[in-house]
Amino acid sequence: MQETRSPAPALDPATFGRQLFEASPDCVKLLDAQGRIVAMNLNGLCAMELASFDAVRGSVWKTLWPTDSQAGIDAALEAARAGGVGRFRGFCPTACGTPKWWEVTITSIGEAGAPATGLLAVSRDVTEQLQAEAERERLLRQLSAANQRMEDVFRQAPAFMCVLNGPQHVFEMVNDRYLQLIGNRNPVGLSVLDALPEVDGQGFIELLDKVYQTGEPFEGTDLPVMLQRHQDAPLEQRFVDLVFLVLRDGEGRSTGVLVHGVDQTERKLAERKLYESRERFEKIVSQAATGVVQMDPEGRITLVNQKYCEMVGRTEAELLGASVLDVTAPDSLPVTLDAVQRLAAGENSVIVDKHYLRRDGTRLPATSSVNALRGPDGEFQGLVAIVVDTTDSKRAAEKLRASEERYRTLFESVDQGFCILEMIFDAQERPVDYRFLEMNPMFEQHTGLRNAVGRTAKELIPTLDSFWFETYGRVARSGEPVRFENEAPAMQRWFDVYATRLGGPGSRRVALLFSDITRRKESEATLRKLASDLAEADRRKTEFLATLAHELRNPLAPIRSGLGVMRLKGDSPAVVARVREMMERQVGHMVHLIDDLLDIARISGGKLELKKERADLKDVLANAVETSLPLIEAGRHALTVDLPDGPVPADIDVTRIAQVVANLLNNAAKYTPPGGRIGLSLRAEDREASIAVSDNGIGIPQEALASVFEMFSQVGQHIDRAQGGLGIGLSLVRRLVEMHGGAVAAASNGADTGSTFTVRLPLAATAHDAGALMLATASTVGSAADGTRILVVDDNVDAAVTLSMILEASGYTTEVAHGGREAVGRARDFRPRVAFLDIGMPGMDGYETARAMRAVPGLEDTTLVALTGWGAESDRRKSTEAGFDHHLTKPVQLSVVQDLLAKLAA
Repeated sequence: MQETRSPAPALDPATFGRQLFEASPDCVKLLDAQGRIVAMNLNGLCAMELASFDAVRGSVWKTLWPTDSQAGIDAALEAARAGGVGRFRGFCPTACGTPKWWEVTITSIGEAGAPATGLLAVSRDVTEQLQAEAERERLLRQLSAANQRMEDVFRQAPAFMCVLNGPQHVFEMVNDRYLQLIGNRNPVGLSVLDALPEVDGQGFIELLDKVYQTGEPFEGTDLPVMLQRHQDAPLEQRFVDLVFLVLRDGEGRSTGVLVHGVDQTERKLAERKLYESRERFEKIVSQAATGVVQMDPEGRITLVNQKYCEMVGRTEAELLGASVLDVTAPDSLPVTLDAVQRLAAGENSVIVDKHYLRRDGTRLPATSSVNALRGPDGEFQGLVAIVVDTTDSKRAAEKLRASEERYRTLFESVDQGFCILEMIFDAQERPVDYRFLEMNPMFEQHTGLRNAVGRTAKELIPTLDSFWFETYGRVARSGEPVRFENEAPAMQRWFDVYATRLGGPGSRRVALLFSDITRRKESEATLRKLASDLAEADRRKTEFLATLAHELRNPLAPIRSGLGVMRLKGDSPAVVARVREMMERQVGHMVHLIDDLLDIARISGGKLELKKERADLKDVLANAVETSLPLIEAGRHALTVDLPDGPVPADIDVTRIAQVVANLLNNAAKYTPPGGRIGLSLRAEDREASIAVSDNGIGIPQEALASVFEMFSQVGQHIDRAQGGLGIGLSLVRRLVEMHGGAVAAASNGADTGSTFTVRLPLAATAHDAGALMLATASTVGSAADGTRILVVDDNVDAAVTLSMILEASGYTTEVAHGGREAVGRARDFRPRVAFLDIGMPGMDGYETARAMRAVPGLEDTTLVALTGWGAESDRRKSTEAGFDHHLTKPVQLSVVQDLLAKLAA
């Protein structure tokens, strides 16, 4: 039989949506497209503590929120209207003012792809969640603070502590006291046996194992332990009080051991010293040359030595237990009783002059130094007296006076200053001044102060700083002596001072033993400066040598490559010509570097002589521009030259001033990026010429301006942007300018602002002398070669052959020799008109060769030219003495050789 079922009623979406709307536990609001509230569920009204929906119907939902939250609402609404989901968290109190935090989600209502017809805003109350999170953060902070406090307590505990982890007893934590105990070794992460191997066999590992395994604590007192507290030092015995406590985890299992203890070594040693001291005391007392008697608080004798027995004429048995009054003369009883009462009342010691009564009735005059005996808490436990016969005291007093006289003589004769001063404190017990009471004769010499007795420091030195009052005041209050060195600016002196208090607590007197160490401090400062200067010079020398090697290798690399090209393509005139030009440029660069070095050496040694003449500075600047133009053009720089209309006469070495300006132009070209601007100007004013070279390059940092003219100085941060150099160009500029009686200065506003170098030179004495300016003329090579015989001698085969080839190409007839003896033999046969001789040849050097050639008949008129790398004035003098006619320094330019030969032919 088929069962017939009625169809299920259709689900109304509106009804279902309404049920969902009301069933939501959150505050759900239906908003229109403008954000006005259209509907709100019942749970939302309850959450917002609203009596009815009418209170918010039609309200703009955003306006119900505090101002601080509205920016987040706007962003969420825009996200929902754009088809997404807007979310934010904000604060908004209920209608009754209950503070609440809400987490809000906003979605749009409407057809997909169509503008939203409304918005659904769901607000979830997250106040309790946020409060819980805040409470959790607060608890975490408290826990962290508690842990930090525990760590501080552990670290700063007066007892030593450490935490050992696991059955291997690995150090996990140690405090400072523990580190001090074991000699500041860091054991963390190591087992006890690894960190402290010396404790093996002393029983401590076994104790740790037992505590870890059984959980039972261990306590020990005055346990001896041998530790190696210093590296490579013998073991040192320490005495410790120890407690081992097991550490457990949450389930009660042993995880480690806490070691807690106190290093009792000092106490133990003190006890030993006390015992030894008592032993020594008894021995000293028994053998002392003075009487010693000890009494209890009632004055009964408890200890005497043999000397005291002899002094009072009684045996030890008779004196022990008797009262001290029994051996005191009747007239000395009051002073004896008064001394006992004063000591019992708190005084530490008293001196008593009295008479003792012997057994036979005779009286013994004596002086007793009586000291109180007190317990650990200061309680009076009796007294001890040192009894000295008055006769012996008088003799001792005489000796003391003699000793004091010797001390006074020493005091007066020491070369250190000595004085006694009394501190002056204000109402708040702050040291504010001190008064001089006594001083030795050297006091005045070390301080410069006269008639200081009775006067205060502020009277004598009103501007004396407070350091001296505070330091001496601290010595007076604490009684602890100090030794220090300090400057007294008001006295313009340094002092080495030892200060100590005179007298017991409460005394305000301080004794000073001091020396004036001003000269020593000045010497130390001078030595420090010299050391700093030497270190700086060494640093610059090292940098210079590295730079020199680099700069010399730079031209050598293309020269070597060029020689390779010539070997491969020697039959190509065009290639050979290009290579030759390149090699000439590189050799010229090397020559320029070496010339700069030689110039610096000549100037430093006072060997450079200026060849001054009257010249127009405009022409000198033109020559300098011509020299620097290739480098300027290579950098594509724009050069502007500003010169006056009339001549600017000056008495100068034309070559050197041209070198100065060329160096400045080269410097500007090197430190200016490609396509920069360089300016050269000349002005004449106030009997002085001003030459300025400016650029818009990388500039000079302010801190480097003062050192740019120093030897081997390059601005470090710009070396990578320079184009080579040894750092001596600007130093050479300054020295050459100063030799002309002028000055040079650098100016820059800092990095990337360009720089300006200004040279100032004195003008010629009178204006009409301008007509006497001398024009430079180029030397011409005479056509007097005509087969003139020339001998070239150099142990460097390449140098000799190269020079020979050049001379032969110029029309001369040459012979080559590579040693002194060979040169003399060839000269005897060749009969040269001119001989170029190297000086530094092995075996027979150039000087010996020159003397030997002069001794050969027929070579008396031969012109001998020294062609060498030695160019100092002493080298030139030696070559003249050896018979040379001329002295040329390598590397020499071809034009110089040709000029010399032309003059010789003429």
